[in-house]
Amino acid sequence: MPRILVTNDDSYLSKGLYLLYDSVKGLGEARIYSTIWPRSAVGHVVSLNKPLRLDLIEYQGYRVYVTDGSPVDALHLAIAVHKFQPDVVLSGVNVGENLSIQHVVYSGTLAVAIEAALMGIPALAFSADVEVFEEFDDPIVVAMVRCVARELTRYVLNYGLPRGVDLLSINFPSPERFKGCIRVSSAARRRWFPAFEQRLDTRGRPYYWLLPRQLPPEPGTDVYATMVEGCISVTPLSVDMNAQPATEVNHIIKRLEHELKKIVST
Repeated sequence: MPRILVTNDDSYLSKGLYLLYDSVKGLGEARIYSTIWPRSAVGHVVSLNKPLRLDLIEYQGYRVYVTDGSPVDALHLAIAVHKFQPDVVLSGVNVGENLSIQHVVYSGTLAVAIEAALMGIPALAFSADVEVFEEFDDPIVVAMVRCVARELTRYVLNYGLPRGVDLLSINFPSPERFKGCIRVSSAARRRWFPAFEQRLDTRGRPYYWLLPRQLPPEPGTDVYATMVEGCISVTPLSVDMNAQPATEVNHIIKRLEHELKKIVST
């Protein structure tokens, strides 16, 4: 029987976690691992300098393994401590979309999927354009997640991911925006640029509040598909960050090597 690990970064209290679990629980042996507290936007954090707890709890009829570490810690604990080697890792459903490469590198939801991919495990990361846990009760959100999560998970278990693809990032539009469509899209490079509002604390000292300014979405990207077209976006991603060296880079390296040989020969 295939093994399915379901996790998230919004803590074990999130309804999106259990919506995802319920969507796939009949496809294999599914287990839930989560964090005690929300760990959104923590990126690829790993706990190196503190001990970790891992407890089995009962929450609203679900058996959940919870840790006081990060989302990536939860994945590591499942595999290394419980010896639960999944055939696929599902992360989400996140409160808030994770559109663009900019968000991919910030997101705890994507971090778990990326870590699984680095370990050779196919992974699916699910995010939704919702603001609070209660929006996962919306019948349109429920229907979108159950349909897409189940079918994509079934496909990956049967056939794996396509060559060159390590994980899929799936983003659901808000139920008000959804037009009943789904798109395979590329991840936009950036979603927003930083701007700050200066305010004063009670002692008259300045502090700064980040106010992201949105960039215009480009057609063909995940941002455009979800936020403009009202479609579910499916974005294939690779964790291989190696780039083919440009000719100019090779030229510089050869010059450096020539100079370094002079140092060794002196």
